Amino acid sequence: MRLALPARAVPIAAGWPLGAAALALIAFTLLFLPSTPDEASLASVVIARQAHPLTFFDDQAFAHALSRAEATDPSPMPGARAVIVPHHWLAGHLILASLRDLAASGDYRRIILIGPNHINAGGAAVITSDLPWQTPFGLIEPDGEAIRRLTSNGIALSEPSVLTYEHAVAGIVPAIAYFLPQARVVPLVLRSDLTSTEVKALAAALAPLLDDETALVAAVDFSHYLSAQEARQRDRETLEALQSLDSSRILAFSNEHVDSPASIAAVMETMRLLGATEFELRENINSSDLGSPALAPVTSYITGYYR
Repeated sequence: MRLALPARAVPIAAGWPLGAAALALIAFTLLFLPSTPDEASLASVVIARQAHPLTFFDDQAFAHALSRAEATDPSPMPGARAVIVPHHWLAGHLILASLRDLAASGDYRRIILIGPNHINAGGAAVITSDLPWQTPFGLIEPDGEAIRRLTSNGIALSEPSVLTYEHAVAGIVPAIAYFLPQARVVPLVLRSDLTSTEVKALAAALAPLLDDETALVAAVDFSHYLSAQEARQRDRETLEALQSLDSSRILAFSNEHVDSPASIAAVMETMRLLGATEFELRENINSSDLGSPALAPVTSYITGYYR
């Protein structure tokens, strides 16, 4: 599949709150409106305020990743309930190949997208948003009802500005739009300090949402700050925990193993509740396999799925 990509989008400065960004956009737009703007022009400004802007997308990186993904044979994921992908676009071909194969494995109309809250922003352990997402491939809508269920029972707090500037979610939504354009999203970012009790409460709230048309996608990177050899050893330990659904062990890990233990533990506990206990490994590489120096700190990537 080939696409005509839009001009490159430059990430908005991560320090801007959503309100400031929206006001700046409105002010800029109004400068170029007629002195007596018509209703359609004004409506376009309102719409722009009510969707996440495109903050993390690079057309060249996406095209390169897509080309590499297309060079691999499709590998369907029968019975997939949860998929693990990176959020680091150096390994973008792993993201796209996984979502391509997920789309080919079922009629998925809802994606629960979960990842780290890298800077622990916001006022709760789990942050979500009920705004749609602007992407180069069209607008992706949220699943408002599912999000309301999570916020009304105190499992998550809606703070859209946090998700706008969290690349673990904002950077993955365009890939979902490309391969699963009809899917609605339930975006969730998790603080690094979630307790086992909080993880299990989140899993208990997510499990009822995992019907046959829903998949859980965890966008997580693995070993950081180590050499390639050391990262491979940590990955072996992580894979043991993934295959045994040992969420307590995962929660005890640090960045040397995984950048969001809470996200992976939440996936495990959700899968345990569903009885989907078999983990199928798809890929395990690190950035040295993609051209980075092996002795420098590397980032490792594990992709796979529970069924």
